[in-house]
Amino acid sequence: MEQKEIAIYFHRDFDGIVSAALIADYVKEKWSPSQIKFFPVGYGLKNNWTKTTLKGDISFVLDYIFHPQATYWFDHHQTGLNNYEGPLEPSRHFFDPKKSSCALLIWEVLYDVFSYRNLNFKELVMWADKIDSARFSLEELITCKEKPLKIHLSLGIEGDNAYLIELARLFFQYKDQLISSKIPLPLIVEWRFERAKKMRNEILQEFQKNAIFDPENRIVFFSMPQRFLTCRWAPYYFYPECLYVVGILAMQSGRYMIIVSANPWEKNIHSINIGKICANYGGGGHPTAGGINVDEASEAQKIAEEIIAILKNKINEKNS
Repeated sequence: MEQKEIAIYFHRDFDGIVSAALIADYVKEKWSPSQIKFFPVGYGLKNNWTKTTLKGDISFVLDYIFHPQATYWFDHHQTGLNNYEGPLEPSRHFFDPKKSSCALLIWEVLYDVFSYRNLNFKELVMWADKIDSARFSLEELITCKEKPLKIHLSLGIEGDNAYLIELARLFFQYKDQLISSKIPLPLIVEWRFERAKKMRNEILQEFQKNAIFDPENRIVFFSMPQRFLTCRWAPYYFYPECLYVVGILAMQSGRYMIIVSANPWEKNIHSINIGKICANYGGGGHPTAGGINVDEASEAQKIAEEIIAILKNKINEKNS
C-alpha cells in the first residue's frame, strides 16, 4: 500500500499540541501506513494564511483559522472562519465556538462521528480543556506543581517550531503517561520550565515598573518583551481587582503582539466580547481573550489605546 503524507497544522499552545497528538493517533490507527508531519502555526500568519499552500496528501488544520484547502478542519475560536462565507462540509469541517477547547472538540468528534476513542488521552484532553479555558486557580498557575502546567509555562520561552513539534511527538507517543506522576518529564521540558522559573523574578520586577493600572475602570496596561508570557498571570497577581488587561509584547520575530484578556477569576464580567474586538483589527480569539499581530510598535500602541478606549466606553455603558 502506498504511504500517504499527512500534514497536521496546529496552533502553538497546549491545546493545539494535544489536538495534534489526538489526530496523529487516529491517523496511525485508521490510516496506516502514513507519514505524519507536524506544522505549528501562529496568528502572525493570519493575513497570508489562505494564500499558503498546505503540504501533504491529506491535511488537518487544528485549533486555527479555516483554510479552504484543508482536508479536515477543527476549531473552537469564534473568529476561526476569518470572514470565510463559503459552505462548510459537515463530514470534514468541525467548528464549534461553544467548546472550551479544540482538544475536547476533537475528542468528541472522533467518538461521535468516526467511532474512535483512545482513552489513553483522557487526562491530556482534560488538561488541555482546563488550561485553554483558564479553569485553574492563580495559586496553581504560580506554583506550577502539575506537569501540564509546567509544559504550559515552558511554551512561553522562545516558542521555536522544533520544540513544539517535539512536544507533539511526545504527546503522540506517550499520551497520558507523559504527565503521569510515575515518570519524570523529558529533559527538554524540564530545562525550559526551570529556565522560565529563573526568569520570573526579573520579569515580575519589570512588570511592576512598567504596568499602569486605571483604578476607575479597573484596566491594566503594560508593554514588555515576549518573555512576559512566562508570567502571564502577573496582572492578576498584582492587581486582583482588575477586570481587563491590555498588553503589548515585543516578539522575538521583530513583530508586536497586542494581547487582551478578561480576568478569569472575576465573576460576571464577561459581557464584552474580546475576540470580536480583536477581529476588527485583524486578530481574533475567544469572548474572554484575544490577540493581534502587527509589524510596527507605533501601530501596536495605537491599537492598544483604541482598545482601552473601547473597553472604558463599554464599562461605562454597563455601569450607567
